[in-house]
Amino acid sequence: MQKTVLQTIKYNGMLSPGDSVIVGLSGGADSVALLYVLMQLQAELNVAAIFAVHINHGLRESAAVNDENFVCDLCGKIQIPLKIYQADVRGLAEKERISIEEAGRKLRYFYFEEARNAFGAANVKIATGHHQNDNAETVIMNLARGAGLRGLCGIPPINGKIIRPLLDVSREEIEKYIEDNSLKYTTDVTNLSYEYTRNRIRHDVLPAIERAVNPGVVQTVAKNAAWLRADEEYLEAAAQQAFDSLIISSGDCESPLQVSLNSIALAALHPAISRRVVRIAIACVRSSGGHLFNITASHVQAVLDLAQMTSGKEVHLPGLVAYKEYSGIVITTAAPPKEFGEYALPVPTVADIPEINKIISVSNAIPDKLQPPNPKKPILYCTKAFEYGIVRGTLVLRSRRPGDKIVLKAQRPFTKKLQDYFTDAKIPRHKRDTIPILACGNEVLWVMDEKNPVSAKYSPTESIINPIWVSLWSEADD
Repeated sequence: MQKTVLQTIKYNGMLSPGDSVIVGLSGGADSVALLYVLMQLQAELNVAAIFAVHINHGLRESAAVNDENFVCDLCGKIQIPLKIYQADVRGLAEKERISIEEAGRKLRYFYFEEARNAFGAANVKIATGHHQNDNAETVIMNLARGAGLRGLCGIPPINGKIIRPLLDVSREEIEKYIEDNSLKYTTDVTNLSYEYTRNRIRHDVLPAIERAVNPGVVQTVAKNAAWLRADEEYLEAAAQQAFDSLIISSGDCESPLQVSLNSIALAALHPAISRRVVRIAIACVRSSGGHLFNITASHVQAVLDLAQMTSGKEVHLPGLVAYKEYSGIVITTAAPPKEFGEYALPVPTVADIPEINKIISVSNAIPDKLQPPNPKKPILYCTKAFEYGIVRGTLVLRSRRPGDKIVLKAQRPFTKKLQDYFTDAKIPRHKRDTIPILACGNEVLWVMDEKNPVSAKYSPTESIINPIWVSLWSEADD
């Protein structure tokens, strides 16, 4: 086993001379074997130091205490520096509405990084005890759940600073290594529980396949996963090149992060590449870790389907929104829309509108650029004149409402529903509630979007009797 582990480390470039290693030490046979085999290989690999980290998941009470005590005694005996962390797995699972398994995984990797920082993050790798059987279980579980090629690649040998030196070693080989070296370890009783999907695969599914199909299924699945991983890496590289050529724009740090892709070029790609391009785009927008958690194949396909739709169509993903905008598909963070207040605007009035960071003024005199209504907003951003004599009621600045309509002027004035105006203007649905509307009842006087249309019914004429000016004022640039 020691020879196999050495080959795995060298073939995958897991460790460089001078690196240090932190072993994720649960106290079970896998992690104990990993610790000892790395100690035996330390000189040959020129590993600077070996540390250990133990995470108490808080799931087994007294048994967890026994595991913690065992790990402390073991590391004290062999003089391995140890860090211990207490994790509230059930609490995280309830808070984020995820499985116990997923919560445990998230907390493990969080505390692994904490341990790296504690032991000096530079040139420090985290070694976990995942082995060949774990890999086979993962592949079968992903296949049953409907994973794509990436899921069928199983557990990667390297994931950032995480390394898996035992990935080419079977559980049986580990048990023999433990026995031959007279090593002590603890037994995690949760590994016997049928509450967890992985345990059901371990105790029922894999043994059934071994009996009925292939006695060497664990090794076969591991080999297939390695071949598929090579294919996946090639396709990912091709998708990254395609993504780089398709990207139109991306947001900056001061605005909601977004990625815009050329929809025509995206639709022309082979599905094996286009699906990966969308996943890359989603990972880019999810900048805090670039993860794809909760993103399914149906979400990716929904984004791809936008390429065949008209501008303004949109789909919602977990925490994101994607919409068609002319010849582009925009994927952006789905921040909850701000509730646009309602501001009554009698004549005269000056009101601060925080939703658009502007001041609105209404007066029966032409606004003087040199005399702003508020020194904090001295720049006249935009002004419109209206015939106030035919207004029946109080002007209001608000967001859209059902039944809103506006009178537009082409060859002759015609009334149009505001909903139809937004559709024809190709304004994405998620943006429509954020556009300020100047209205009286359900009659719209001014739509404050990029086109800035005003009502032909209330536009001033040569015979204007009672004109008013509605103006927006903004802050001066620094």
